[in-house]
Amino acid sequence: MGYSIEHARVKELVEKAQCSGASPHELLNCITEQLRSAGYIPAGTQLLDANVDPAERPEQARFIRIEARKEGDKNIHIFTFAVLKPGGVYKALWLQSAVVEK
Repeated sequence: MGYSIEHARVKELVEKAQCSGASPHELLNCITEQLRSAGYIPAGTQLLDANVDPAERPEQARFIRIEARKEGDKNIHIFTFAVLKPGGVYKALWLQSAVVEK
């Protein structure tokens, strides 16, 4: 299966889960659970601010970046989401995905 098809499936899972939470960490936990259900093993997560630097405080997060691997695959899959806060609830918006081939 091509990476674009595989990542589209992940996007669909996250969107169907309607990940949201009272904090960026709750949002991150929901997204990583969806990645696990798609067969990925999250290897690193980052909350990033508006300048795409590590957020000093979780409430400053504007983006979530997750690096993950699949069992038997040496490549690193990177998933990036925007963090939205309509009505005081944090929600994720899929931005992009990429693969670092090893």
